[in-house]
Amino acid sequence: MNEIMILSIHFVMLGISLAIPIGPIKLEMIKYGLFGGFWPSWFVGIGAVCADLLFMSLIFLGLTSFLHHEWITILMLIIGIIMLSYLGISTIRNSGSTLSLLIDDKINLKKPFWTGFVIALMNPYNFIFWFGIYGGSLQSIPSTTNEMTRIALSLCIIAGIVLWNLNVAFTVHFFRFLINEITIRWLARFAGIGLIGFSSFLAYKLFSILS
Repeated sequence: MNEIMILSIHFVMLGISLAIPIGPIKLEMIKYGLFGGFWPSWFVGIGAVCADLLFMSLIFLGLTSFLHHEWITILMLIIGIIMLSYLGISTIRNSGSTLSLLIDDKINLKKPFWTGFVIALMNPYNFIFWFGIYGGSLQSIPSTTNEMTRIALSLCIIAGIVLWNLNVAFTVHFFRFLINEITIRWLARFAGIGLIGFSSFLAYKLFSILS
């Protein structure tokens, strides 16, 4: 097995490792999956992947140093706090509504897509990964490797993220038919509480920076 093949597997596993932890994106995927099934959940993941591709493109364009400015981090934290707080509160509030669950065609797929995109774009942990861990991982690629191969290896990270998101969307889709609406509503509430929890943590990080 040659070096490029080994690096490809390494980058796919890196993408899966990034996608596995339960965070705002996964909570939204679970929430949309419980309420709408596979496609809404999957579109949250697609939106998040599009944000990842944007981060990757910025690195290749050489904008890493610009994006490390403190004011950009502060701006991302503020937007992330507002976004996650809104999603958490609205999720908890809507979980007790009389909206019929388990009906896929009632959800506009544009909403979950943009939700996933904005959360991933404003998530400081995504920022840290792409401009920290990913930037370091690029150094493991031999300097003699051409640019197209470097891009292909980078896309292996995206492939890993996509594979895990696909797994989450499928799992939630098939699992939701095994539980009743009351359980789904409570799971949605827990997802909302989780989003507010992440928002509180970002608020703490913002306070630490400003102080």
